[in-house]
Amino acid sequence: MSEEPIIQLPDTSSWGTPDWGVKVMPKDSKGIVMRDCLIGRAGEVPDVAPKNTGVAQRGSVVDPNTPDFGFPIRDKNLVWADNIADLYEQAKAGQWDATTDISWDDLPELPDDLEQAVCQIMTFLIQNEYLAMYLPAKFMHQIDPQFTEVVLFLATQVMDEARHAEVFTKRALANGGGLQYVSAAEEWSVRSLLSQDDYSNGSFLMHVLGEGTFMELLMFLEDISPDPVTAKTFKLARQDEGRHVGYGISHFSYHIEQDPSIKDQLLAAAEERTMFLQQASGSSPFVLKAMMTLAGGGSHPEQLAKGRDRVRELYEEMHKKRVRGLVSIGFEREAAERISELHGSGVQNFM
Repeated sequence: MSEEPIIQLPDTSSWGTPDWGVKVMPKDSKGIVMRDCLIGRAGEVPDVAPKNTGVAQRGSVVDPNTPDFGFPIRDKNLVWADNIADLYEQAKAGQWDATTDISWDDLPELPDDLEQAVCQIMTFLIQNEYLAMYLPAKFMHQIDPQFTEVVLFLATQVMDEARHAEVFTKRALANGGGLQYVSAAEEWSVRSLLSQDDYSNGSFLMHVLGEGTFMELLMFLEDISPDPVTAKTFKLARQDEGRHVGYGISHFSYHIEQDPSIKDQLLAAAEERTMFLQQASGSSPFVLKAMMTLAGGGSHPEQLAKGRDRVRELYEEMHKKRVRGLVSIGFEREAAERISELHGSGVQNFM
């Protein structure tokens, strides 16, 4: 009489075969990175994610009876970037601490007009960091895990933006100036992005246009900062934003190559957002005056005039770099000029 098996396994003959013996080897002394894992079944990124793989990691041998989780984003061209595995590794290596990596004890007392300008800028930046935190989080659970590198990278962006909100809040409070004014115009701008329901539109407006412009703003603020401690908050945040923009540029280069018709949709999204902002709000004077004050070195009329000229130069440089970025991902120059002008019109739009 034969003994009954302790555990009866199902018949898996129709499921496929695991990659037994396919070994991931680190390329260098840094260890195994995500790109190394693009091997065997785990390296087969589908053009369209199957409906019956649920939240199983790509490369798993999955029961065909697994339920459809209904992930709305299942097409590779909607999310993929060829450098996504590398960006994820860079994000892990680039983490910093807003508590210990800023020399808060070295923050000097500033003249009241400069301190108020810094605090106003910080207040504005925090609004945009919440946007950049919430928008990818809104879409993460919609992306099929077959595109695991994208999901992991977007998770690092959420953490990055949380850290930015933290460091800018601490700087606003560190010298006693406190959080400053928030206009309805700024809030409408944030809302117009956060309300995007299409991942391609939302990612394009944020990763390419918004964070591309925002990165230039942070570079400008670093340059005009009244002290090294404040400058470092902008520098560290800018380094993170560079990865986010890197994803946007790489992703839309891939998407446009796969489906050139997406360009019409993205142009329409930029037009729709600009029309909404022009109807819903005007420009906020708070951030503009704060930037002019810092750029001019103070709030006297001649200093504000100097600062105004530098801010105008910034807007011009932002436009040029937006156009170059849009052309690099596949837009014709005329369309790139149009989209950049849309982004900079209506309100002075940094995100």
